[in-house]
Parts: sequence; structure tokens; C-alpha cells
Amino acid sequence: MPPTQRKNKTGHLPTDFDVGHDLCFVLHDLVAELLRSGLEANVFTTTIAFKDDADRLAFEAASDIFTWLDENRRLDDRAQLIVGTVLPAVLSDALHCLYEALECSRKGKLGTTYMLIRKPLQESLFLLESVVLDRLEFAETLATQPTKLLGAKAGGVGPHTLRIQRVLELVGESHRLNAAYLAQLRYDKSVEDGFDGICNRAMHLFTDHHAIRTECLNVNFVFSGLPEKLTQWSYLYSRLPYVMYYMFRVVEYIGKRFAATAAEYIADVERRITALIVLWWPTVTDKYRTEQLEVFVLETDKWLRTHCQEAGYHLPYRRDLHRMARCGALPGESAAKVKERERMYESIATVNRAAAREQY
Repeated sequence: MPPTQRKNKTGHLPTDFDVGHDLCFVLHDLVAELLRSGLEANVFTTTIAFKDDADRLAFEAASDIFTWLDENRRLDDRAQLIVGTVLPAVLSDALHCLYEALECSRKGKLGTTYMLIRKPLQESLFLLESVVLDRLEFAETLATQPTKLLGAKAGGVGPHTLRIQRVLELVGESHRLNAAYLAQLRYDKSVEDGFDGICNRAMHLFTDHHAIRTECLNVNFVFSGLPEKLTQWSYLYSRLPYVMYYMFRVVEYIGKRFAATAAEYIADVERRITALIVLWWPTVTDKYRTEQLEVFVLETDKWLRTHCQEAGYHLPYRRDLHRMARCGALPGESAAKVKERERMYESIATVNRAAAREQY
């Protein structure tokens, strides 16, 4: 948003980081909305189809549902039930961490921010990736060897890169996001450009890993003044939008298995995100720009330009981007048409809620 309309009116966050902060919150809110609407519509509820009455009675008499599903080789039902139970809980936990991290950042509590983002970026996202890659294997692992779902157990940055590359191909983002860079940001503490080292420093008063060893006469993060905080903010808002965008795509992909979403609504959401990404990029200083981030922005801008032209509208100016980020409006689109689209979304949501109440 322009400085005169900034959302973050309180706290200590410098205005230079407003767009990055808003972009992170929009991505957070979109995932939260996917979760909220899914819970409201009961889409995470699993319906078990029985072959006959005897099958149903055996299920109802079982002392353990998962054991019954396993013994009857109902592996797909078991996976659906496990994912439907675990996904909303893990997502809720991750969203709480990210929300509080962003709020702490706004208040200037950067040490707490970096402590809070470590779990969702390393562990929650790893679990979500496991669901994307193989639901049946995920369910089996959770049922028999849950500690294998720890990101730290997957090996070094190399195995993480290969794994993330497979996820990117499945969610259709391999042209825009870089697997090796995502793995580096999340798991490589030996490089300067990575969250792992910074998050470890924030979590521990003293660190002895050679790449992040605490300096003499220092205690990690506790002596941060304004110059250090400006560096911490600059890094946070130049990298977190990239990883949170990836998380949004992962969650969106999983959500499609539970419930279909109207193509027009998806395009509307995509416009809001892409507009903010294009507005965010100029706020990232040269020092914090990388080739991977450049590709991310260029591909995003290319999609937005093509989308506007194919819809019969002109290429977006800066004022169009601000409006688009706020309400999803195409360049020059009338307020009446935007309002009509919003009413249509609400109407669809109302029908879906009513159908869910009838079914359950």
C-alpha cells in the first residue's frame, strides 16, 4: 500500500518494509481462509463407503478405526482420514507461529520473530510436502515411524533440493521457484543467505557451529540495536515472501483434493498476490536481491501482464497494482463488476456451507 494508506499504523516497522509485511500477511491470510472455509464446509471429513451391512457393522464394532482400515486394506481411506485430521491441525499451528512472528516483527521483536518462523518453515512445511509427494506413504510413516517426518532426518541440502524439486513439478511452480534455493533458505546453516543459521542464533544465546559461532563478548541477538534490526528486517522481508508463496502453493495443491475451487476465484486470488509481488520487488534493495528472486518476480510479472491482456484489459500501471492488491480488480475494471464478482463468491460460499450442513 502507498505510505498514506499503510496498514501497519502501530509498532516500530519502518515504512520501507510495509509492502513486504503486507505480502506475507496476505499469503498467511489466504492459507488461513483455505483452512477456515474447509473446516466450515467439513471438507476434511472422510466418508467411508461400506460394501454391505456386515462391513459397516464390523467397522462400528472395531475398537480402533485405523487398525480396522489397515486390516481391511482400506489404505486410501486411511490416508484420507489421517490427512484430513492432521492437515488442519498442522496448518493451524503453522499459521499461529507465522502470525505471531509477523506481529513481533512489526513491534521490533526480531529475535522472537526468527524463533517463531523456524518451525513452520522447516518442520510444518516438510510435513505438507510429504502429503503432496505421497499421501499413502505419509499416512504409513505417521502411523509407524512418525519421527521420519522430521525435516532434519531427510539428509542434507542435496536430498532436500531433490525432494522440493519434485514438489515444485507437482504444484506447477518449477518455472518460478528454485528448489535448491528453497532448500538453502530453510536448511543450510553454513551459508549467510539462509534462515537456518539466523533462526538458530535467535533461539540460542550461544551457538558453536563454525558458520554461526557466537563472537567473543557477545550474546546472540540480545544486543541488537537499530542498525542490526534494520539488517534483520531487510533479510526477513526479502526472503520470507518467497518461502511463504511456496507454502501457499503447497497448501493450495493439497486443498484441491478435498474441494474444487472456482477458476475465477483462483484468478482473482492470483491477481492480488502477483500485484503485491510486483509492488514488493522495488522495496528490496540491491544488496538483498538474488538471481532466484529476480526470476520469481519476472515470471510473476509476465503472468500478470499476459493475464490482463487475455482478459481484454490494458497492462497495469502502479495505481492499478495497488487497487488489484486490495480487491483483485483488473486494470480499468469497473467497481460494479468487482462488487458483482464478490457477491458471486459469497453466493457460492453460502451454497457450499448449506450443502455441508445437509451432508453432515
